[in-house]
Amino acid sequence: MKLFSIFLALIISSSCWAETSLWRVSMNGKQLFLGGTVHLLSARDLPFPSEFDRAYQQSSKVVLETDMAALADPNVQMQLMSQLSYSDGRLLNQIISPELYADLNRYLQKRKMMPNMFIAMKPSGVMLTMLAVELQRLGIAEDGADTVYYQHAVRDGKAISGLESIEEHLQFIIELGKGNEEQFLRQTLEDMKKTESAMKDIVHHWKTGDVKGLERDVINDMRLNYPLTYQSLLVERNQHWLPQIKEMLTTEEVELVLVGVAHLIGPDGILNALAEQGYAIEQQ
Repeated sequence: MKLFSIFLALIISSSCWAETSLWRVSMNGKQLFLGGTVHLLSARDLPFPSEFDRAYQQSSKVVLETDMAALADPNVQMQLMSQLSYSDGRLLNQIISPELYADLNRYLQKRKMMPNMFIAMKPSGVMLTMLAVELQRLGIAEDGADTVYYQHAVRDGKAISGLESIEEHLQFIIELGKGNEEQFLRQTLEDMKKTESAMKDIVHHWKTGDVKGLERDVINDMRLNYPLTYQSLLVERNQHWLPQIKEMLTTEEVELVLVGVAHLIGPDGILNALAEQGYAIEQQ
């Protein structure tokens, strides 16, 4: 299940000459491609920038955030759904303020959904449910580049791997909002009001590869409004992925690495870490 794209947005800046959110990373004659993705798109957002196709053709392996086959397994989906609700008798209205819980119920009423639907859900379950509702309402249901090129790799018999196990991937999702439930859900409610405009910006600026806009309007916003999520969703995972990416750059094999674009940019991003360690980086 993909929720990460709601955090990703780009706006036009002085980097508007860049083609898209794809980079070639190299050192000592070894190279790979790092592609930033938006995980869900609308039909009008297709096709992908042609640079992604060229990078795929030049690569012998596709590397994704996690095991996509496992992620699509109904049993894994059921496991995730079960862990998005409290199993110890707690209820959401015991954890957040009465005012916030009432606001959540008003959201449900506005979307013509059952009242108290969120009563047993963890903040991560509430957020995923709301996000799914908003994206469905807006017709945003097309696969992003990670899913599409995974399917191409399966069809073409190319090697495929993930940067983290399915267990690690699910745990990051399940624990969203843990420890700061009130702030997390209050901010989520506010952000749901902006889903349509945010997603338009995401896709438009993803195609232009505007890094400065993303850092200003998304990375900085996450650090301010979702500090714990920023640390767990981006920083910790980037640190876990970086040694694996560096190891790929010691082999003759050329990989196409596809992850959510927010993982690549900003002061804690993978591109900055690689640049600081002397790798050559070229935006495609």
